[in-house]
Amino acid sequence: MSADDTPRDASQDDPVELAKAFAGADYRAELGGVPVEFHVGRVAGEIERRLPASTYAFITAWNPDAERQPQQENARDDDALVARLTAAGVEFRRTWAQDAEGGHREAGWLVAGLDLERADAIGREFEQAGILGWTAGGPVRLRMLVPAPVADPGLAHVDWIE
Repeated sequence: MSADDTPRDASQDDPVELAKAFAGADYRAELGGVPVEFHVGRVAGEIERRLPASTYAFITAWNPDAERQPQQENARDDDALVARLTAAGVEFRRTWAQDAEGGHREAGWLVAGLDLERADAIGREFEQAGILGWTAGGPVRLRMLVPAPVADPGLAHVDWIE
């Protein structure tokens, strides 16, 4: 069981299933007006037009170690992430991820101009299993921050960073 006494999803223990869930999620960024959708494996042209930068990342502090946490803990961790991004001096906008059915929503931040190694480090600092990261003009990539599976799972646009 996770901290909020909800049953653990089996994908939380399987890095490949977790990567599939992250890669299949819908992401939306608040950039003024209607939220802008983006997805792993696709170029995020609208985001890049509205928030020009050389690199981008989606980082959340919710549910460290892929275990659901109570709302109060997620809010506390999110505040700490905001402080960390502010100290880094980068632009960031409220963003969220949700599964393809519109359930399991997690808040996070679209970060512009943070090099991907620093983005990975912040993801690790907040005990995340993965973040999104990409360079302008390229497809959004999932950057898994957990050990790679022994066999190559053959997931497009997924980088195993650990």
